[in-house]
Amino acid sequence: MISTLHYFSNAAAVISYAPASYIRLEWLSAPATVAELRSIYEHVLRAMQHHRVIRLMSVHNQRPPIPPEIQTWLTQEWLPRAVAEVGYRYCAVVEATAPLSRLAARAIGTGMKGLLSYEYFETDALADAWLRQ
Repeated sequence: MISTLHYFSNAAAVISYAPASYIRLEWLSAPATVAELRSIYEHVLRAMQHHRVIRLMSVHNQRPPIPPEIQTWLTQEWLPRAVAEVGYRYCAVVEATAPLSRLAARAIGTGMKGLLSYEYFETDALADAWLRQ
């Protein structure tokens, strides 16, 4: 189990800081509105600023698919801002088991090309090891 410090949570996600110097965003199975999803990502950005980290682990095990509107907002607005404001550079995605959730994550990953390094993993432990290197 990866040790973390709680930062924020709601019905859809838990944000925490891992002492290995990254933010962990763990998605839960509860659906979230567009406004709630944006809020979660804004909390991620604030957590990255607060802890002065440039790495993120996004755990999608239970996450419902992200709506296309949020996919576009992430790739066109949030990601460039996170890169500019905190130097966001690395994203480890622990993939969901649901095919539509995996597809949505891959679509966002395609939008990240050139902005940061990202990889997809089957387990938290593999993602953690990649982020620590």
